[in-house]
Amino acid sequence: MRYSPSVKILFLTVKPESPSAKWRVLQFIPHFRRAGVVCDVEEWPRSMLGRLGICKKGAAYDVVFLQKRLLPKLLANRLRKHAKSLVFEFDDVVMLKRTDEGAVRESPARERRFRRIVRIADAVVTTNEYLGELARRAGAPEERVKVFQSVIDLSRWPPRRREADRERVTIGWMGTPSNLPSMEIIRTPLVRLCRRFEGLEVRVVCEEPLSMEDVRLVNRPYAAGTEAEEVAGFDIAVAPLVEDPWTRGKVSTKVLAYFASALPVVASDVGANRLYIRDGDNGFLAGTLGDWEDRLARLVEDPGLRSAVGARARESAERDYSIESMVPRYLELFESLAARGR
Repeated sequence: MRYSPSVKILFLTVKPESPSAKWRVLQFIPHFRRAGVVCDVEEWPRSMLGRLGICKKGAAYDVVFLQKRLLPKLLANRLRKHAKSLVFEFDDVVMLKRTDEGAVRESPARERRFRRIVRIADAVVTTNEYLGELARRAGAPEERVKVFQSVIDLSRWPPRRREADRERVTIGWMGTPSNLPSMEIIRTPLVRLCRRFEGLEVRVVCEEPLSMEDVRLVNRPYAAGTEAEEVAGFDIAVAPLVEDPWTRGKVSTKVLAYFASALPVVASDVGANRLYIRDGDNGFLAGTLGDWEDRLARLVEDPGLRSAVGARARESAERDYSIESMVPRYLELFESLAARGR
């Protein structure tokens, strides 16, 4: 699908360095531009004056694409007034509030704002059926809810080429500081595995270091642009996650990155990971600490198994989760909204 250069879209994102902005907006922009879409990307302003101004600026575009922000009534109405067509996109249970201690709480204010924005948007785009149903229950018309799964630009994530080693094996995790506490889920299996296998190390790539006693731990600082290189240094990848009201709406983009890198993955047996992993085929799901130790031990001991599972993971990424498979769906949506707005 090819656009006229006159079609313009304003993307209002969360922080550009956040996974949501990277995976749900920024990686698509080069593809949209190649299709002829004029894309302007701006982070949602911090000041009220800036927010009022960006709402008015939306009038100059065919489509305004608002990512995750739950706006108060004044701003939601102002944005709706100026936007010819409005898309609201979210990839988390944005109505809930998470405390610094990790507790999940309901927020009546966020609930009200969520109901308002999904009802006034011309399209609501989200990542899975669980979140899609939340939008429908909040009043979004069925025909306006679009479930567009997260995908990956495979050109940025080449498959891992490192030679399999029986003696030295690296189990790796990469993520944000807010998700770093999830590694505590697998502390006991990692301690036991480090005792069993002398050449085993655990590598964590994050902006903050992890401390884990009795684990041969290597902390590496996260740096934008080096993600693929860091993940390529893993032999086995892990994706621990607790299932709660917050994580039920999550999409495990780190699993996609591991898949694209042709890595065998062991992940918590929760909904966010079941979307991608077929247990025993393109990865492993672990529901107990014993499961974690068993699956990781099998992969540590068997380089052939690591290679075979990693190859099937890459095949899954190529077949089901490539960015090329999703771009036409977005372009079709933008085409229909722009035509309606005119």
